[in-house]
Amino acid sequence: MERYEIKKILSNNVVLVEKENQNYILVGKGIGFGKKKGFVLEDPQIIDEKFISLKGLSENEYESFLSQVDPKIIELVEKIMVMVKDELGEGLNPNVHVGLIDHINFTIKRLKEGIEIVNPFLMETKLLYPAEYDLAQKAVNLLKENLEIDIPVAEVGFLALHIYGGRANKSKKEALESSKMMNRILSYTETKLNMYIDKNSFEYKRFIMHLRGIIDRVLNHKKIENILLSKVKEELVIEFKVAYDISKIMENTLKAKIPESEVGYIALHLYRLGSQKSK
Repeated sequence: MERYEIKKILSNNVVLVEKENQNYILVGKGIGFGKKKGFVLEDPQIIDEKFISLKGLSENEYESFLSQVDPKIIELVEKIMVMVKDELGEGLNPNVHVGLIDHINFTIKRLKEGIEIVNPFLMETKLLYPAEYDLAQKAVNLLKENLEIDIPVAEVGFLALHIYGGRANKSKKEALESSKMMNRILSYTETKLNMYIDKNSFEYKRFIMHLRGIIDRVLNHKKIENILLSKVKEELVIEFKVAYDISKIMENTLKAKIPESEVGYIALHLYRLGSQKSK
């Protein structure tokens, strides 16, 4: 039977424990009530999906970490993790626990201090990672209900990146870079084609979804034919040049080659985008 020795009571529902020289946070209703340091927990039911590993943190690091975190936020992050697992049918990497707790704790602290949270890549994140964005919205609603604090929509985007990064074979850093890339493409397109593109417009969303399709095909080594390529290069000279430059922005981020057939399709979407903006 698993044996966890209590090192510190963080709240009635959150305790710091040690097992085989490894530190964990256990979360469970009443798990710390009436108990003291040194008490040994042996009930396997409290262990089921309710522990947070502090592996990799030194004693000074986790002591500092825990001293700055509201135990209630630890409880809520555990609820978020369970909710995400139920929705996706897969659990997030356990390593995402500490980062998510730290991020949310810092966010709440800033909000209480009246500091504005800004997310310039919100729309790109929403369009690139819709499933994770939806889960992040549910997570924010859970935080709002339990902490009784207004949380801006900008935070939904940041949590979406954390959730995406916690999935198997995914990376939060890569997701953020992709969102930044889309933002750079928008700015570049507006400058080169001398137009303003509303991020909330259907045209922009369609353009981003097309670029997302290119990313999926390129990263999965899928190629598509473009029978209009020669015609596009001949008749849409400006759009093709901008599309080519956009493909280089994408290649720099994705570290993968964008086929000329895809460049042609980007040019077509730029032409459509320009035509609709001129109406």
